[in-house]
Formats: sequence, structure tokens, C-alpha cells
Amino acid sequence: PDFTSEQRSIINHAINGRSHDEVLINKFNLSITRRDILTLTGTNWLNDEVINFYMNLITERSQLLADRGLPSVYAMNTFFLPRLMSSGYSGVRRWTRKIDIFAHDIIPVPVHVGGIHWCMAIIHLKKKYIHYYDSMGDRDSNGFIMHLENYLREESLDKRKQPFDTSDFVKASMTDCPRQHNGSDCGVFSCMFAEYITRGRNLTFSQENMQYFRQKMI
Repeated sequence: PDFTSEQRSIINHAINGRSHDEVLINKFNLSITRRDILTLTGTNWLNDEVINFYMNLITERSQLLADRGLPSVYAMNTFFLPRLMSSGYSGVRRWTRKIDIFAHDIIPVPVHVGGIHWCMAIIHLKKKYIHYYDSMGDRDSNGFIMHLENYLREESLDKRKQPFDTSDFVKASMTDCPRQHNGSDCGVFSCMFAEYITRGRNLTFSQENMQYFRQKMI
């Protein structure tokens, strides 16, 4: 679908204002500047701020539209997995002290591979799987899925004081997911993996949709 004139006006203001340091929105304890928004233009790489804001929007949408049958979602931020990988469960234990992740259906987890390539892991508690989506088609060779599986077990023991059995979860790298054809759209692909899956939709998008998605995210 095309954008309305009002939407185009908003997009133009967001990217064409004078100051790159102007804060365009404060929400979710995040301040998004024009410099952040400009990562959504052209072939720029998305930064943590934009991806984290988008993950919050996905979480918020599932709360606002809970009565429409959408899955319940709690998205992690881009700093969660690096902290889990470097510090173990103790490093992220307090991050969910006010959240029962097991009360949700889907937990998207952004993955920044080597600090240069965005992917997306999806923990689907309702359908019992942990899937890894890489728009380059690579497999999870870093143990992300294993760390997330261990996290679920430890989180349950800590917060619910009971074991969580993941033995029947399907753990897989989804190498047949949509692929990028350049070196810059991995962040957009990763956000769209989370967007589509949390809406219960099939991954029907492709590289040719990326410029539209970049503008839509603005």
C-alpha cells in the first residue's frame, strides 16, 4: 500500500530537518534523534536505537490488540543476548524482574553477529520452538539458540521456582527464510522477521520490499 500525503509529510520532516541531533520522539525510555532515523534511509545500517524502538512497538502492539487474537509478545532488546553470552544468566537475571516471560507466546530476540550483521531469534513458547533467522542464509554457528534455551530453563527456576522442559522444543536455523541481496538491509530483514511472525503471518517479503519497509518504519 502507498503512503498518504500526511504520512509522506511525516517521513519528509523526519529525514530532512536541519539538526541531526533533534529528538523526534521520546518513548519506551528511548530518545530517537534524526540521526537515528536516517539509518532507515538509503542503504544505511540500522542502529541499536532504531531496532530497540521497533521491538518495543511490536511488544506494545500485542498489548493494545490483545483482543484481536494476536499472539502475546515480549521482545528483548539488542543488548540482552550479548549480555547473556558474556555474563551468563546472572547478567540478565534482573532484566525481567517485573515481567513473566512465560505468560507470553512469542519472545523476539535481536542478534548482532560480530557487531556487523543483524539476525533475529524467535522463542515461540506456544508453538515450542526456538528459530534463528539470518537473511544471509547462514546457520547459528555461535550457540545463540543453545544460550536462549538455557536462559529459559534458568529463568523458570529463578522466577517460577520450577523446571522448564525444553526437550520437546524444535531448535533450528531457518535457512529457507527470505534473503537479502545486498550488504546493508540485514537490520530491516531482522525487524520484518519479528514483525511478520508476531502477527502470525508467513514470511512472504523479499529484497524488493526493503525500501518500502524502511519508509514504513520511519
